Amino acid sequence: MRKAKIGLIQVKMLPNETYTIRTQKLLDAAEECFEKGADLVFFPEAYQHEPDRSIIYRPEELRVLNREWKTRCAALAKQYHTYVVPWDYEITDDGTLYNASYILDRNGEEVGRFHKVHLTHGEQTKGISHGTDFPVFDLDFGKVGIMICFDNYFPESARILGNRGAELVLYPLFGDTLVPQWELKMRARAVDNSMYVASCQISSSRIAYTGLVAPDGTVLHRLDSFPSTLVVDVEMDREVKTHTTGISQYTENIRSYLDRCHRPDAYAGLCEMPPVKAWEEIFYGKVPEVQTREKYEEEKKS
Repeated sequence: MRKAKIGLIQVKMLPNETYTIRTQKLLDAAEECFEKGADLVFFPEAYQHEPDRSIIYRPEELRVLNREWKTRCAALAKQYHTYVVPWDYEITDDGTLYNASYILDRNGEEVGRFHKVHLTHGEQTKGISHGTDFPVFDLDFGKVGIMICFDNYFPESARILGNRGAELVLYPLFGDTLVPQWELKMRARAVDNSMYVASCQISSSRIAYTGLVAPDGTVLHRLDSFPSTLVVDVEMDREVKTHTTGISQYTENIRSYLDRCHRPDAYAGLCEMPPVKAWEEIFYGKVPEVQTREKYEEEKKS
């Protein structure tokens, strides 16, 4: 059986902490997990850039922070010979901005990265670009995918990762506001694809949590205190056995069973979008105000 030790971290967001303090807290939490034998640690969405995310409007400064953060994470991965999965805003040479997570291998080299596909109203309004794919990364202990925060609202995110062989999905997020739907969705993503889903969030919400869901939908671990860490064992090739026939002596691997019964030729409707409404038709009363680049520049002048 292939096993991996995953480091779960949950950080506490304090309003007056600087970027430097927050990034150090992430590294300290990761190191605590690595000292306990973790093979991989991943970080939550947006923590180091809270509460002021206007860094996205200062591209040169953001590029410097990106390089420094990646260098520090890579050094930690190399020191402990482990995987580190940082989160950050990424800005390309042509100025395209993404919400991103990337995987650094045991030598500190980048394996690949994921760009958040499903963006909220605020992210779209701020000029962040959509990702266009759900890659799966072949690590030395198994196949790992990533979805970020709002991606979990869309079952297609996990389905594509499952179709591509993901055994574990890393799910960094800022938080959530829906009870009890958040946990139901996370567990459903695991059940639908017979794979582990590991979440990592900051303390902005008592609704979401850092934890681990098994391929059968069982919540195996949940961190309730802020801050906290936990190293958990994951059986990467764990099979979910079921009795869809209703006869106890017939048992099947449900993931393989569903793969055999899939009918993608009937799924064209997934690409048929319903009429898309304007934001003014979606929000009741008033559309939320967002600090756009234009507003940021006006505030700087004043």
